[in-house]
Amino acid sequence: MKKEEAIYKSSALVSSKKSSQIVKKHRKKSFVPYLLVGPLVIWILITVFLPLSSVIKESFFSTGFVGTEGEFVGFQNYFNVLTSEIYWSSWGKSLFWVIGNMLIQTILAFSVALLLNNSRRISKIARTWMIIPWIIPTIVVAIFWQWILNGSYGILNNFLLSIGAIQEPLNLLGNSDWSLPIIIFINSWHWFPFLAVILLAGLSGIPEELYEASAMDGANKWQEFWNVTLPSLQHTTFALGLVGTLWMFNIFDLIQSLTEGGPAGSTTTIPVLIYQEAFESYALGNASAMSVITAIFMIGFAITFVKFAAPKD
Repeated sequence: MKKEEAIYKSSALVSSKKSSQIVKKHRKKSFVPYLLVGPLVIWILITVFLPLSSVIKESFFSTGFVGTEGEFVGFQNYFNVLTSEIYWSSWGKSLFWVIGNMLIQTILAFSVALLLNNSRRISKIARTWMIIPWIIPTIVVAIFWQWILNGSYGILNNFLLSIGAIQEPLNLLGNSDWSLPIIIFINSWHWFPFLAVILLAGLSGIPEELYEASAMDGANKWQEFWNVTLPSLQHTTFALGLVGTLWMFNIFDLIQSLTEGGPAGSTTTIPVLIYQEAFESYALGNASAMSVITAIFMIGFAITFVKFAAPKD
């Protein structure tokens, strides 16, 4: 009995030592991910949350110039923004901008992706070259299209005049009716290759057996696209719909480079208006309140989109 008890105690001691060693190893392993992620979290706190907290703080002050101190005005800046006709009219232009970009880019990206989704050599070459518009810097895109569309020396006007299609030069970017649609077209030309590449990657992952089965069932090309291609790309299209909408809404550089919000405010979207309010009208408090209100709307859109448009599986 004594030997058995001694054996039992020794085995229990060994097992407890092993378990303590396992726990220590587990703690060390569980600490490693936090150590690796830590620098990134700190960087996000510095570059995102500190500026965001500064914007929220400034929205309660009547700050004019950047770097100056303003008086505490409470929610007065928010009241000014919510009762501003310019702010809400800019929302209308922003919605037109986002919807226009979404429609044109979706049609172009899907058309190109479906056209190039094969193993032909010319398709492989086109996949490489079609990305060129996207990799061109935005400022270069703006200069490039200004050169084409300029009413005085633009090559488009010179060509149309030479063939007799128009009798006098067109100033499309200087026309309040055409300026925003033209910039939507330019931005779509700039960005649709990026969407096409992502859709091509998604198309390459669809099993060929699904198309073969649909063909055996007598489905035509449209039915294949609607019942096979789109459902198979639902995760890709969901991500593009959410991120792309937020991304398009916040585009500022192209509009500012081409028209600076003009003519007569016809291209003044929300990001352009916030810039003008902060750095041209020198009303940093109002601009900060605009930013906070707009961010709340964007968060609300993202939550709603995820709730109703997220894939079910």
